[in-house]
Amino acid sequence: MNIHQPIIVMVSFPDRETALEIAKQLISKQLIACAQFSVVESLYRWQNQLENNQEIMMHAKSIQTRWSAIQNCVNELHPYEVPEIIAIPILEIDSAYLHWMLEELGQSGQQLYV
Repeated sequence: MNIHQPIIVMVSFPDRETALEIAKQLISKQLIACAQFSVVESLYRWQNQLENNQEIMMHAKSIQTRWSAIQNCVNELHPYEVPEIIAIPILEIDSAYLHWMLEELGQSGQQLYV
């Protein structure tokens, strides 16, 4: 695995304010390069109850070597007992965008994934 394997990290939040605050923390620590947010409807079972809620879904861009730190930071700050934190590898990415991401993550000037 290449250390600059780009990933999309998905995290759901109970509200916009929580999502923005945690994303700001992740960006300030150079764990993610950017984040987008959307409103989603979630249906799931929690403690033997069927739940149906609106949540905020964050899609954040980062690299594989930041995954553990992202996971730790989100778990520390997230209000849910068991937050959804998922990483998906990015199979293809524009090289200029990847260069920008790596700069934002403090990794500029190193050998690239692409």
